[in-house]
Amino acid sequence: MLLLIALVIDRKRGSKVLTNVQISGNSQNQSRATQPSNFSDPGLPTIYFPSHIFTENKLPHIAEFKPPGVDQPLSDIPQLCCCLALLQEAISPDDVTDTVARRWLQDTTNNEEEQERLKILATEVVRAYMRDELKDSKVVAEVLYLAPILENKAFRDLLREFTNEMDKSRLLNITQLQGLAQLIQDAKPGQLTADDLNEILKLLSKRLQETHIQSSASIYQLVLAVSYVLDAMADANVEGIDRLTVHEPLTNYLENLKGSTDSYLVYQAAYAYQALLCVRDNETTWQAAKRRTGKVIQGVSGLVSAVRGLDLNKFLEGLGNIKEGLKGAVKVVEIVATAYDKVTMLTQSGQDLMASLKEGLSFTRQRAWYSALRGADIVIRDRELAKFRKLVCEAPCRLEQAFQWGVCQRLGEIAANRVWDADTRRDAIDFLGEIYRNDAMWGQFVSIKQWILNILDELSSSETELEGI
Repeated sequence: MLLLIALVIDRKRGSKVLTNVQISGNSQNQSRATQPSNFSDPGLPTIYFPSHIFTENKLPHIAEFKPPGVDQPLSDIPQLCCCLALLQEAISPDDVTDTVARRWLQDTTNNEEEQERLKILATEVVRAYMRDELKDSKVVAEVLYLAPILENKAFRDLLREFTNEMDKSRLLNITQLQGLAQLIQDAKPGQLTADDLNEILKLLSKRLQETHIQSSASIYQLVLAVSYVLDAMADANVEGIDRLTVHEPLTNYLENLKGSTDSYLVYQAAYAYQALLCVRDNETTWQAAKRRTGKVIQGVSGLVSAVRGLDLNKFLEGLGNIKEGLKGAVKVVEIVATAYDKVTMLTQSGQDLMASLKEGLSFTRQRAWYSALRGADIVIRDRELAKFRKLVCEAPCRLEQAFQWGVCQRLGEIAANRVWDADTRRDAIDFLGEIYRNDAMWGQFVSIKQWILNILDELSSSETELEGI
């Protein structure tokens, strides 16, 4: 097991030195850094960024692909998923770098019987899942492997099963909840209808109201799932949520969470609140005017179309217009935030971790950081990592803590996901390190530094997640 990161702080100089897999880059060495963008806000520090991080976009990573023979049984679900993904991507075999995968794709593209066999196998996996009465975490994880490549009917059967299980369960089943959240994220465009999203939001909102006496971890998972639903609704410009039964109670609940002592919950509640502001309720403008004395919340519509296929520079300009460690035998990450001099300074001045975080969040009006993070989600999904880097470094809200918190969250997800190749996952870790140590460019936010250390600690706690890095 390789050491991922050993973080050492030189207290005399206040510098950070990273050994083994290093968090790279030198903000003073501009020969290895990119030049600033024309869209940087004159009032913000200029971003000079290490040139090796996320310099190109990536095709799907094929790791040790072992294709099945024609009419031969498959070894496991990931193998089935990989086969169907290669077929559905509609990419040329010449674009696949793995020799075995390229040869299999060439042989199977014109074999309609083999393609149909693979599709039927995926459908049978879903049916087997629906017949399983226990549905433990391993079974849920297996069926979710297939979610991104399922045909519409199989996807809808699986969605119905997850929602029914959530609805009829008296106790909150975190495994089922996390599965439903992932299913929403993995849906193909058009697979989730406005009615689907409305019904799921009603269900989750109801469970959230009933979970006030449970642990903050359960509330966090529910709020996270609500965020995914609201993101999907905002992307599809869904409107008409019932104000009295869903929109207003959910708004009030999320706003009340800002008083929590759990920093993760505070951020996720603020994120969900921002997403909710983008989804209009079923009031008419006249009704809203009477109730709010003329102030009507306007949603951010068309975010997906504003990013996909258009110039990212225009998207960045638009943002500026929005007002407003391995545990056990090997120790990988040393949690040393308390030794960091600026953390000490902030603490001594009375700005503790939660106060520092809450200063960067807003529950009162729409903020550019939410739209920027949605843009980041889209370019990550489309594997346009060079565009992701540009967005993060040039967004007018790049020094807002809520934006940085969300960026770090997404970098941690990339680093943990083996669908990305080892170089990309290392780049994600390097990106986190650059944000952690480069105060001149990213600010001196204690909450962000602690959040990065927590992400690295969580990564280093799983040998599976670090495999190949």
